[in-house]
Amino acid sequence: MKYDGQTKGASKREDPREYPKKLVIRPESRMLAQPVTEIDYLTSAANYVYVYSAGQAFRTRSTFKGIEQHLDPQKFGRIHRRTIVNFDRVKEFRALPRGDHILTLTDGTQLKMSRRHRGQLGKIIALGLAAGKPPLKYRANGKANGGPVPQSSVTEQNPSTT
Repeated sequence: MKYDGQTKGASKREDPREYPKKLVIRPESRMLAQPVTEIDYLTSAANYVYVYSAGQAFRTRSTFKGIEQHLDPQKFGRIHRRTIVNFDRVKEFRALPRGDHILTLTDGTQLKMSRRHRGQLGKIIALGLAAGKPPLKYRANGKANGGPVPQSSVTEQNPSTT
């Protein structure tokens, strides 16, 4: 096998790769060229992928892994087994018990980040700081800026009293 000047064990990060500027989505009987920068997040259900952008959802028949390979890993990342988020769209994150997090996007959408994928938080924070954005808001233990955090529609929490 030939590896174009790379050794067999070479890392993928050494190979600068160009990622497409638009993602072709085929909802039902039409084709859309969705600019990647406008995508908020993606979710999967069986062999379908839902692409959420500007308040709209487009369903396309594809595998999650197939679409994930066409997205820049510096801008998009898996936060759950069935969710990929555009890091530029994350406005704040809140810790939940047992290591999970809730990410709030700029449009108010709340997505759950599983503890398995919490390593992505470093990328989200670093990308925000590199872009010159103000630091992300972090909420812990139900308090932010001295006030209570409204209950999320994503998860229900019942505080235990002892």
